[in-house]
Amino acid sequence: MLKSAAWKDLDAVARSIYVELTARYNGSNNGRIGYSARAAAIDLKISKDTAARGLRSLEAHGFIVVEKRGAFHCKVRHASEYRLTIYDSDIATNLVEKLATKQFMRWPEIQNSVPVVIPTVPVVVPIGPSNRTEQRQNHRHGPSNRTVRAV
Repeated sequence: MLKSAAWKDLDAVARSIYVELTARYNGSNNGRIGYSARAAAIDLKISKDTAARGLRSLEAHGFIVVEKRGAFHCKVRHASEYRLTIYDSDIATNLVEKLATKQFMRWPEIQNSVPVVIPTVPVVVPIGPSNRTEQRQNHRHGPSNRTVRAV
């Protein structure tokens, strides 16, 4: 694996994230290895966006496969669950899906087969003319200068 073209193409961040992911593999949880960009950022002391790019790079190079995409729903965080392609899957039911795929060995061919993640954030446009600053007005039930205590 370390001599593959895919591994040599990875940057240091992606390699470090791969080491952290394999450390979370216990021999029976491949396909259910929970790891988020936020956790990777904390572990490696990097930004969350850099960690997310590293995870996407590992996926694009065929070292990991996302089995369950993470989400933030109703104030509950769910980290993505990954499968390391170098090991057999622990969640697959049939034999063909269970075997290690080692997709990184076919990296130049699979390079463009991973779907591109398109951000779903709406574009924000300024309100009013761009040459002056808009003043926000406090309304009766809006922000105040006094401390509010919970009942």
